[in-house]
Amino acid sequence: MAMKPQCIQAVNQAAGRALRPAEIQGIEDRISGTMRRLAQADPAGWRGKSINDRVMEAATTAMKDLQAEAARKVANVQRQALATAATAQRLTDLKANMSSGQSKALVQDIANTQLYADGIKRENVSQLMDLIDAATSKEGTGIGRRAAMFLFDAQNPQMTKDLVNEIFAMGQGGTGNKAAQSGAKAWLEVIEGMRQRFNAGGGDVGRLAYGYLPQPHDSARVRNVGKDAWAAKTLPLLDRARYVREDGSRMADNEVLDFLRASYDTIATDGLNKTTPGQTTGSGARANKGSDSRQIHFKDGDAYTAYLSDFGRGSMYDAMIGHVGVMARDIGLVERYGPNPESQFRLQNDLAERADQGIKRSFGNKPQAYWDLMTGKAGAPESARLAQVGQDIRNIQTFGKLAGAVLSSITDVGTLMVTAGYNKLGYWQTLKNVGKQASPEVREFLTSHGLIAESLLSDLNRWAGENIANNWSGRLANSTMRLSLMNVWTDSLRRGFSMTMMQGLAKLSQTKWADLTEWDRSHLGRKGITEADWDVVTRAQLTDFQGAKFLTPEAIAASGDARSSEVTAKILGFITDESEYAIINPDLATRAIQTWGGQQAGTGVGELARMTMQFKSFPIAMISRHWRRMLEGDRGMDGAPKLANKAAYAAALFITTTALGAVAFQSKQVVQGKDPVDMTTPKFWARAAAQGGGLGFMGDLVLGDTTDDRSPLDSLSRITMGPTFGSAADLWELTKGNIDELRAGKDTHAGAEALRFSRSHLPYINLWYARTALDHLVLHGLQENLSPGYLQRQRSRHQKDWGGGYWWEPGAEFDDMRAPDMGAAIGE
Repeated sequence: MAMKPQCIQAVNQAAGRALRPAEIQGIEDRISGTMRRLAQADPAGWRGKSINDRVMEAATTAMKDLQAEAARKVANVQRQALATAATAQRLTDLKANMSSGQSKALVQDIANTQLYADGIKRENVSQLMDLIDAATSKEGTGIGRRAAMFLFDAQNPQMTKDLVNEIFAMGQGGTGNKAAQSGAKAWLEVIEGMRQRFNAGGGDVGRLAYGYLPQPHDSARVRNVGKDAWAAKTLPLLDRARYVREDGSRMADNEVLDFLRASYDTIATDGLNKTTPGQTTGSGARANKGSDSRQIHFKDGDAYTAYLSDFGRGSMYDAMIGHVGVMARDIGLVERYGPNPESQFRLQNDLAERADQGIKRSFGNKPQAYWDLMTGKAGAPESARLAQVGQDIRNIQTFGKLAGAVLSSITDVGTLMVTAGYNKLGYWQTLKNVGKQASPEVREFLTSHGLIAESLLSDLNRWAGENIANNWSGRLANSTMRLSLMNVWTDSLRRGFSMTMMQGLAKLSQTKWADLTEWDRSHLGRKGITEADWDVVTRAQLTDFQGAKFLTPEAIAASGDARSSEVTAKILGFITDESEYAIINPDLATRAIQTWGGQQAGTGVGELARMTMQFKSFPIAMISRHWRRMLEGDRGMDGAPKLANKAAYAAALFITTTALGAVAFQSKQVVQGKDPVDMTTPKFWARAAAQGGGLGFMGDLVLGDTTDDRSPLDSLSRITMGPTFGSAADLWELTKGNIDELRAGKDTHAGAEALRFSRSHLPYINLWYARTALDHLVLHGLQENLSPGYLQRQRSRHQKDWGGGYWWEPGAEFDDMRAPDMGAAIGE
């Protein structure tokens, strides 16, 4: 709608100056957009009005919108000023707590914000139990579908269909499916609460007239069909009542198709079409995120699921949990740093540079790297296609090489006990709570109070150090980890520890802040928990469960304090962080190192970093978490636990992890058909220390069993450049190396090398509890046929390296199996 000359004259007169053409166009666009919005709300009534009445009403509404926006901007300026003061106070407190400069305090504050956002996420996911119950329901499914749901997190088609329709209909879909209705209502309540909380921090996210579901477009699938085909296939799925002209009449097909073609450019390029070459990218005012109107409106749940089937990425449930995570991060950012977190960070970074006479690095990286990781900028791919290729390659490494990683994880018990002692928790109670994770009642209690299984949250994979995307390779990787029992092991230990933490904090909550020991105040303060926060905690109405008291989100909310949600997020973040000391998970410092200073995903350097650093997250996290904690010591504080002493911490960590490293190494020997090796040699204990002292899986590579018959180039590349480069070395030798040997008239052993290469890149066949049986039933004979003398060479190398024998000789029949010679472990 173009403004008439007399209207432009009136606007210029009101403004007191001649407006620029761009300003006139902006006014026209706003009024035009407002007219379409009003037409959508009441199509028949709008069409019944005269053009002048429509323009007048739209202009009046637009003016009110502008006034509201102006008021929000003023309020946000005030919010930003308050956030600046609050951030400055937090940094001052952290500097005193850590005896550090401002750069290090800023990094710690960023890490605390990560914990705060994680706490918000966990609190909200805990309210989605009805949704999760619906998503995992096997009602009406057959054996094949149930197996797919267990292995690959496949969906129950009928439940998904009913759930989507109930969400679109705001829980009134009439499906008759009680589980779907309850799940839809839980989802709608959670995202509405998060929307309101974000807006309370200065955000501007509107509410749809129908139930919101995220739209996870797969840019590659969209690109593959082309612009016109994608637009034509999407057109019938749209709610045409939401695409209207200024007079209220519906747009014609060609008009909507033009809109879809423009949308295609954004979706297919992952938004790159909206960037200007040379222009800095990234969000400034986080509060404005989400204020853009959602332009693709599906007509119903069936249309939504049909679109996801053709052009979606991952599952609907992945997208929903991911949306909660993104909203939690945005809420955390605006509540901690104000409506414009980027501006706040730049200010604090500049102040730190001035105060420290130059930005100081933490674990080799500047605060900017930590910020980019925490805000998600480093993880948002520049090229979705390149990022997906890199992720697929790393997932192949995961399912090919980590099927036995749970045996290395036996050493988790050592870090579990050390962290329990550091937090003044009872060792026996911790182990009892780990054992209780077998109870469905206990698991449900913990999940409903924010202590949610890592496998459910799709959080960082502790070995790969990154999220495993739920595409074909991700599903294979996830199912391999599930079948290897790694998920059960990790979730049981971590949630058992977290349960004990909730009990410990319940007991501590009976003590006022001033009466806490100096150590306890410092320990809480370092995680961002203040005296004001603790005052809310002391008024919590503790939750009783199985005869014990727990400090739960429900207990904190019962305090009646207006800040209870904020305090809950901090407490949950604190518990989660300590649980990731107990059962090691990468922290921000580890992720910064892994990504070479927060290099963006989907870039050449970013993907190279992620490939090179794959499987290194565990040993790095051991250093960034436990070694750092050990080196800090008790700082001479009153009330410090015995394990806070540097020597005590080092001894406890070394002794427990080395002893458990010995158990892990011997366990691997036995499940591979070998007798335990002699434990009386220095070499064995060096191996045990490497296994237990933070190297974990990397220890397998550094001091690996040479019976694997790997090339020196492969072994070296695995250690220094990551497993992907080791695979590339194997592939090079398999192809070019064998061609050269063939030309020289040498025996190539190409078949044997191809079998070995395939084995290390296929899922399931290396599962620790089935590997030996599969070897003897199939692979040993096949390997011997392809490379005569292979089994003898394997036995000779094991004898040379460890002097050990086999309880089930390579290539032997089932009847030739004997019991392992346990006396060999003590040199007999």
